[in-house]
Amino acid sequence: MPDIRFEVLTVLVVLLPGFLAARLEQRLTVNPKQSDFDKTIEALLYSFFVYLTYTAIFRSPLPVSLNAQKVGETVHYSIEANPIRLAFLPLIAVVLSILVSFAANNDFFGRFFRLLRVTRRTWRSSTWADVFHSYSGVVQVELSDGRSVMGWLKYFSDRPEDRTMFLERAAWVDADGNAVLNIEWLGVARTTTTTTTTTT
Repeated sequence: MPDIRFEVLTVLVVLLPGFLAARLEQRLTVNPKQSDFDKTIEALLYSFFVYLTYTAIFRSPLPVSLNAQKVGETVHYSIEANPIRLAFLPLIAVVLSILVSFAANNDFFGRFFRLLRVTRRTWRSSTWADVFHSYSGVVQVELSDGRSVMGWLKYFSDRPEDRTMFLERAAWVDADGNAVLNIEWLGVARTTTTTTTTTT
């Protein structure tokens, strides 16, 4: 039983770069909701590409290997590692996740496949993300109570079900579409932060 635990531990150590890359990419990119199984599969794919990249760069065996030596009826396991080259694995994982996140957030993958006419979808998780990644500046938002507010879009929620935005230099909008009630202090326009929620 201890030998089995050792093998499992070794597999986890070998897969850690992939889990690191997947975790970082999930923090940098808004992805569709995933199950634990989906996250595990994604981490395994990242592990594959991390080791593929490592092999392409160094053209040498992997820096981590599991050795099994049978002594009598007992099998002894040991891990051999090259500490210097082992340090390159998390570095490759971080760089890979940053590149994937940059491409996904800027819709490079979606543009490529749309150019090939394979799909008409973007790579982002929702139309909400598409709009606010592609456009910026002044927005006018209708609140759930019927009032409207206008301001510079500073932050917005990752997912459309949250429907939260943060506006700078916010002002109410009257029935004629005019911005009113700018917040001023000593005659100078002051930057304010307003939380608004769009209607469904």
